[in-house]
Amino acid sequence: MLTHPQRIRMRLLQVADGGLFALALWVAYLLRVTGVDWFRWQALEPGAGYLWLAPVVAVLGPLVLAGQGFYESPRPPHRLRALFALLRSCSFTVVGLILLLFLLRLQIARSVIILVGAIGGPLVYLRYELAFRLLSRDFALTQLRRRALWVGRPDENRQLRATLTRIERDTLADSGDFDPATQPLGEFVRLLHEQSVNVVILNLAGVDRAQATQVLAACATEGVEVLVRPGLAALPSGHVTVDQFGGEAVLYYRAQSAPLGHLLVKQLLDYAAAALLLVLLAPLLGLIALVIRLTSPGPALYRQVRAGLNGRSFRMLKFRSMQFDAESQQAGLADRNEMRGPVFKVTADPRVTPFGRCLRRHSLDELPQLWNVLRGEMSLVGPRPLPLHEVQRFDQDTHRRRLSVKPGLTCLWQISGRNDIADFEDWVRLDLAYIDQWSLWLDCKILLATLPVALFGRGGR
Repeated sequence: MLTHPQRIRMRLLQVADGGLFALALWVAYLLRVTGVDWFRWQALEPGAGYLWLAPVVAVLGPLVLAGQGFYESPRPPHRLRALFALLRSCSFTVVGLILLLFLLRLQIARSVIILVGAIGGPLVYLRYELAFRLLSRDFALTQLRRRALWVGRPDENRQLRATLTRIERDTLADSGDFDPATQPLGEFVRLLHEQSVNVVILNLAGVDRAQATQVLAACATEGVEVLVRPGLAALPSGHVTVDQFGGEAVLYYRAQSAPLGHLLVKQLLDYAAAALLLVLLAPLLGLIALVIRLTSPGPALYRQVRAGLNGRSFRMLKFRSMQFDAESQQAGLADRNEMRGPVFKVTADPRVTPFGRCLRRHSLDELPQLWNVLRGEMSLVGPRPLPLHEVQRFDQDTHRRRLSVKPGLTCLWQISGRNDIADFEDWVRLDLAYIDQWSLWLDCKILLATLPVALFGRGGR
């Protein structure tokens, strides 16, 4: 793929930055132990306790930089954006290291950790400027660009060229077009030789199977890489990968563009956090259950079948905040529904008990769903799960895309007004924005923003 060289260069830059952060740790330690005499190597011996931090810093620094988009803006017009990303990354790295030391109960000088960010940041920025100046030289641009021959109908090739990003255009040296419908295969081979082509861009739109097979066979013989454009429209927010199925190459359209590794981290964090919170909050959960049983007839827990990932049903748990027969009374309140769309919401719902109103205002009724998270049916952050009968009333296909991820305890809707949002379209818009922009950092921000919302009861009723 055309992006592979950029990815390789980005990995090399990340390795270099990891080394610079490790160097910053060494310099920070020397500054603390030996003052201005930085080159007394024998002073490193008593600091063996710091050695294990070197690989941690070398990995954590580049990871945070990548998360802040530092490696996506290698050009001078984006120098200021890169600088701010670097400052944020150094701050997050320092805070992360301090939290790690606190959790591990290790006594390591905080000044050394702070100096890692203060020294590592300038070192990485110097590398950033040096790399740009080297890669901007004519020789580097010539060596880095790939000579590309476009195979397909000329009009389709023109359209594809027009859609290239600036970075994609910068990586290519255009070697012209070859139309297999009007030119013999020998002409294609001649162009490969004369232009010293590195990659062939095979545009399948308007090219029949026999012609494409001949081009692929010639490229295999010549040892030239091929990028195949199938001419299929990608899903709006999809992430496309190439896989094998039935012995043939296939395109795999994923509904979510998030990296699989990040999704795995999210799942592991869900399990760990849910288990920990269930243990820590056990006394509070027991107290709430007792008060519910004492203040209104019926069980403490309310179970309802909701739509989970891709619409699969599961039994969601809540603390009961309504009268025991609340569901049978809903039909009589249909004319008071304030939510435009398939969802049912009523201000001052007469079915809510006095203690239930308090639970709902502060989202305490949702705490039993930590068990659903531990079971893998929900996540800490994700679109709120809806009852099956409301999902069945969806009148737009886009509404179902909110089911493409696991439902969550909290979401953008929860921190953006909750019940103050009266239009289901706004609710869906927030959920789809979360799905399309998902990252681990976004989950952290939503969880942090949920705390004051729940504590002060904003938008809850």
